[in-house]
Amino acid sequence: MFFKKSCLIVLSACIGFLCASISAQPPMQHPGVLVSRAQLDFIKSQVHAHAEPFYTQFLHAQASDYGDVHYKMHGPPADGIIACGSYSRPDLGCHNEDADASAAYLQALLWYITGNHAYAQNAINIMNAYGKSVKAYTLSNAPLQAAWSAEKWPRAAEIIRYSHAGWSAQDIQTFSNMLTKVELPLIYNGSPANGNWELSMIEGMMGIAVFTNNRDLLNHAAAMWRQRIPAYFYYAPADGDHPVAAPRGKASWFGQSVFNMSTNGMPQEACRDFGHTSYGLSATLAAAETAHIQGMKLYESEEPRLMAGMEFVANYLLGNPIPSYVCGGHIRMAKAPTFVIGYNEYHNRLGQKLPYTQLWINNDVLTNPDPVDMHTTVFETLTDARDAHGVHSARR
Repeated sequence: MFFKKSCLIVLSACIGFLCASISAQPPMQHPGVLVSRAQLDFIKSQVHAHAEPFYTQFLHAQASDYGDVHYKMHGPPADGIIACGSYSRPDLGCHNEDADASAAYLQALLWYITGNHAYAQNAINIMNAYGKSVKAYTLSNAPLQAAWSAEKWPRAAEIIRYSHAGWSAQDIQTFSNMLTKVELPLIYNGSPANGNWELSMIEGMMGIAVFTNNRDLLNHAAAMWRQRIPAYFYYAPADGDHPVAAPRGKASWFGQSVFNMSTNGMPQEACRDFGHTSYGLSATLAAAETAHIQGMKLYESEEPRLMAGMEFVANYLLGNPIPSYVCGGHIRMAKAPTFVIGYNEYHNRLGQKLPYTQLWINNDVLTNPDPVDMHTTVFETLTDARDAHGVHSARR
């Protein structure tokens, strides 16, 4: 009898502890994928005041193919099967989905800023078409295509769902099912491939987690982010004379053999090309921003490493000479319009100096009239050119 009473007391205490732990989990913030309500309201106020650079970026967004109020969908495929081979060859619905997901997000942003319901309806129509149709992703790039799509769909879905746009509960559930039953299984366990794959998967999982109010999935994605970032961005003060091993698979550094302060910040795919590197960087920073909105401290956990990574890439994007000890003196360039989200965190919020990054953004990103990357980056210049809360250098 004593044993039974003791077990009941212990069990009761454990249940009480569990309940306390569950109740201690903060509620999800909505909208909460990449842009918060405070940031959306700030963007709207800046555009209405014709404040720069927001107003010019808003005009560019409206003029963009993705922001066209008469946008025409490119997909989805009639059979609901999106088939993507390596480098999207074959391409059966892959680039069409990329375009439509980017458009859904930008249309959602324009709806929030302008109040023009035509934008909201465009985003709803796009998401409903994919939510009701997409059955599977196939061929070798299926996990990556699912990741790229998961990065952008929840951004649009969060804004539309929490802005009284008229998206029905049934259609929201149908879209949620597409995210969780078709895309999530392809990305949940990450990837042993080059780091940009897993980083896109991580960002995609974070978006799905917020949209479906799944705190466990958000924590799972954050744990994977903490594993992958040290393996993707070399940081000499912590890593010594060799980069951190990839958490899954064995990542190639594409011939790079010099690892010291002269190559501090180098991303794992830098010697491959700066196109794939930009996918990794974009996903890294976007995932950290969603985590920030949800009260998590991913930015802070890798602050010096990520700042070094941004400065390393921006330095060479600016056209500065590439020494022989960096990728044999040659890097295949690709001028992706990213960096703005990370710069907003580390410079605008925290007052850190990022001179190469600042110069790159001012000279090449803010001057780009259509800052949309094929897969990941969509008008960061409109959403994150400055922060709603201004500069505050105190550690959060």
